[in-house]
Amino acid sequence: MPALAVLGPVWREYLLPYQGRPVLDVPGGPALYAAVGAALWEPDLGLVARLAPDFPKAWLARLRAVGWNTEGLRYTDQTVEGRRVFAYPRQGRADAPALAPLFARRGLPLPPELLDYTPPPQKPPSRTRPGPLTLRAGDLPAWLAEARAAVFAPHDFLTHWLVPAEARRRGPQHIVIDPEPGYMRPAFREDLRGVLLDATAFTPAEEEVRELFAGQTDDLWQMAEALAAWGAEIVVIKRGPEGAWVYDARGRRRWMVPAYPARVHDPTGVGAAFAGGFAAGFLHTYDPLEAALYGSVSASFVLETSGALNALAPLEGLPQARLQRLRAGVRQV
Repeated sequence: MPALAVLGPVWREYLLPYQGRPVLDVPGGPALYAAVGAALWEPDLGLVARLAPDFPKAWLARLRAVGWNTEGLRYTDQTVEGRRVFAYPRQGRADAPALAPLFARRGLPLPPELLDYTPPPQKPPSRTRPGPLTLRAGDLPAWLAEARAAVFAPHDFLTHWLVPAEARRRGPQHIVIDPEPGYMRPAFREDLRGVLLDATAFTPAEEEVRELFAGQTDDLWQMAEALAAWGAEIVVIKRGPEGAWVYDARGRRRWMVPAYPARVHDPTGVGAAFAGGFAAGFLHTYDPLEAALYGSVSASFVLETSGALNALAPLEGLPQARLQRLRAGVRQV
C-alpha cells in the first residue's frame, strides 16, 4: 500500500522548452510532477485523479511500471479538454491559443493532433460548481487508509476546499497543499481559511501570496504568519531562484532555504515537484526545514528536464549530494 498519496490533475502535455526540441504528447499535469518530486525520496506512492476520456490507457501501464499505484486514476465520461500546451520564449510563458506561430518560431509545423486544441478558458474559480476533473470524496481509493501523508497538487478551488478534510479522516494525518493560482486572490481570503484547516503544510509561490495579500502587507513573513493563523502548521513560500522561506508555526521558527543552482531547461511543474519533495521529506523526517530542502532538490531535477517522467531516476547518490550542498546555505532568521 502506498505510504504517500498524490492528488491532482493528470494531463497530456505538449512542451516547447527554452531550448531544444519540443516534447510532445507525454504524461503530465501537476499530480505527475508532484509524484516525480516525491518519488526521488519515497517511491511507494499512489496517484488520485480524474482523467479526460482521451488520456491514453497505455500510459496507465507506464505509470504502474514506474512503481506507482494507479487504482485512484479514474476516467470521467464528461467532455473535457485533457491536453495542455506550454511554450517558453526567452521571458515568461506563453499559453497562446495561436499555436502555429509558437512552433513556427522553432522551424516546426503545428502537429496535426493539435489542430483542434482549445486552451481551457481563463475564468474565476467556482465555489459551487465542480468541473469534470474536480475530485470528490467518492474518488478516494481504499488504499488511502494506509497512506501516512497526502500531497494535493495545484487543482481547482473545490477540490482543495472539500477533499483534504475527507482524506485526513480516512487515513493520512499529514496533508500538504500546493495552491492553484486562481483562488490565491483577495476575494478568496475568507474561503482559504477552510482550505488550511486540515493542512500540515501550505506551499504557495511568492507571487501567489503577494496577490492574496495585495493592499494589506508587503512583508512575506507577515503573510506566512497570517496563513499559519488560518490553520497551516507550516508555510513554505516558494521564491523561484531565490529559494524558499519556511515558517514553522509551532516553534515560531523561520528559515531561508536556497534553491539549487540548476541549469534551467523547462520550468513546467517545478512548483508541484517542490511540494511533492516536501511531502516525502516530511514523511521521512517530520522536520520542516529538512522537508523544504528535499523539495528544493526535487524542483532542481524537474527544472533541468522536460516532461514529468524524464526527471525520474537521476544518477545514484546525486539527490543526496545536492541535499548536502543546500544544507550549507540555510539561514535561520
